[in-house]
Amino acid sequence: MICSYPWIGALTQRFGIRKVSAGGAFLALAGTLPFIWLASHGLSVAVLTCALFLRGVGLSAVGIPSISAAYASVKKRDLPMATTSFNIAQRLGGPTMTTLCATFLGWSSGSGHTHLSLSSPFVAAFILFCLLHALLFAASLRLPLSIDKTTQVSTAEEEPKILEMTE
Repeated sequence: MICSYPWIGALTQRFGIRKVSAGGAFLALAGTLPFIWLASHGLSVAVLTCALFLRGVGLSAVGIPSISAAYASVKKRDLPMATTSFNIAQRLGGPTMTTLCATFLGWSSGSGHTHLSLSSPFVAAFILFCLLHALLFAASLRLPLSIDKTTQVSTAEEEPKILEMTE
């Protein structure tokens, strides 16, 4: 992620929010697919390193443009509440999905039977992650193409009002 953060702004300006986010979601999906192979064939540090790098680049390419689009869609007077809401959603979303995926892994490892002839519960968990990344890709296609600069102009009701006192 830290390697790709400096480039996301330039990529977003050149290609737009939707294309960068969709490309990032696809990279994250492509970086998750090798984990299925690793779970069934054993650890290969080279494959793991490349997969983690791809996932990091992909997830950062999704995160920054999507948050930018979210903030751009909020009126200036509502930004403090939106910031708090986005922060809460991010802090709850990550642990909730992690808990659900860990629960799925525990359930599939303790059930004693395999679904669709999967060799390992970890393979099933990584297939679940791939499905979640496919949903992320589909959601990124719903983002706006770019942020319209004209929507960021403040309206008359958002201008500060000066009260004059008369004697």
